[in-house]
Amino acid sequence: MNEDPAGLVSVREVADQLGVHPETIRRLIHDGRLDAVRVGRVLRVHRAALDRFLARQRVKPTRFQA
Repeated sequence: MNEDPAGLVSVREVADQLGVHPETIRRLIHDGRLDAVRVGRVLRVHRAALDRFLARQRVKPTRFQA
């Protein structure tokens, strides 16, 4: 992932890292679930914002009964 000095990454880079379509990332941003900034006409995601988003997505282990 090419990270700029400010710690910002592109929507496409986030999508590639997560294995989803860039439109999915744009929808998360639009819905307020993933924080982003607009630099000119381009959306960028702070690496720390992506880390927070991923931390909220953790799945708790379930108990399996034998």
